[in-house]
Amino acid sequence: MPEPLTTEPPALDGPVPAELVAIAERHGQVVAAGDHAATLADFRPDRTGQLLGSARLPGRLVSSRLLRLRAEPDGLVAAFIRYTAADGSQTVLRSRWIKLDQGWRVTQVRNVPDTPPVIAAAGPRDDGLDRPHWEGLRAGEVRVQRCAPCGHWIWAPQPLCPRCHSFDLTWPAVDPAGTIYSWTRTWQPFSPELSGHLPFVVVLAELPAAGGRRLLGVLRDGDGADVRVGQAVRGFIDLAPSPDAWPVLRWSLS
Repeated sequence: MPEPLTTEPPALDGPVPAELVAIAERHGQVVAAGDHAATLADFRPDRTGQLLGSARLPGRLVSSRLLRLRAEPDGLVAAFIRYTAADGSQTVLRSRWIKLDQGWRVTQVRNVPDTPPVIAAAGPRDDGLDRPHWEGLRAGEVRVQRCAPCGHWIWAPQPLCPRCHSFDLTWPAVDPAGTIYSWTRTWQPFSPELSGHLPFVVVLAELPAAGGRRLLGVLRDGDGADVRVGQAVRGFIDLAPSPDAWPVLRWSLS
């Protein structure tokens, strides 16, 4: 079903250039019409390959609607456009626009929500050593392995303590607050679920409450974030998408 006719203007957040409203609206229209040449002409020339693989839309689009334009601190402007398919399903893309010598061009695009979904492979290892960690996430806690006799924190999980060789291992809950030890911005969809959610940022966070052990996770809404080593982060648990799936640990800049 096409978008209903409306004269409601898009929401404008911050100092958005007036001419970009019409440009973003036209961009949505050419995308919905399947005009590939016009769509590519709106892309930043040196990022065409990345942009083509960064968003995912259903086939047989029938209409588009510009919902919102948001000025961002880095000088870019984010446009949120909702596309409607012939079967009535709707998809929102967020494109970031930059002013170049040749005019406004799309420099980033991806599906909304900003944080990638949970991938099908999320969950305990085949050997089950890390299962208490995943069970902890289901219970709303971040649990890290620790040796009961010597107090040594262990990550990744091991069958025995690497310090004293004890088999008496526990899984206490820890405060998921720490700092970024390292990070990377990924432009490749390493699983089907990630297609349309590129780029995304993965951080390795060092947790003082777990003896400095480092846990990996996706940074919430991090594709356009100014990420630096040493920044404070806090862990949040994203709920499982279905009863037979597992929740995952995400990080957010504090």
